[in-house]
Amino acid sequence: MCPQKERRQFKRFRPKDGTMAVNTHALGPVIDISMGGLAFRYTVDDASQPISDYLGIFLSSDDILIDRLLTKLISDEFISHSSSFLTTSTRKRSVQFLNITDTQRKSLENFIAKKTQKNLLS
Repeated sequence: MCPQKERRQFKRFRPKDGTMAVNTHALGPVIDISMGGLAFRYTVDDASQPISDYLGIFLSSDDILIDRLLTKLISDEFISHSSSFLTTSTRKRSVQFLNITDTQRKSLENFIAKKTQKNLLS
């Protein structure tokens, strides 16, 4: 059996605790990040609107905001219901960055170099 080839173009890193993905309909912790995209967890009302294609990366402890990143949805997975009597659930969303500006690219490179754990995720 042949090993499966890695499809990702960029290596993924675990960001510093407290790193959040944010947009008009979702806020949640970033699970992993690369120059090509990120994955984050969020809680959503089952009847809520779809999440915007733009998001920001926020790390309040270090006063960092990388804003208005255009993204493309790669996956959106159900993780769990918050409780039996609420209509909210926790989901994991993976997105790819699209058409990032030079300023956004430099901010992402700096963030990954200085605000992620040095061990790579597989």
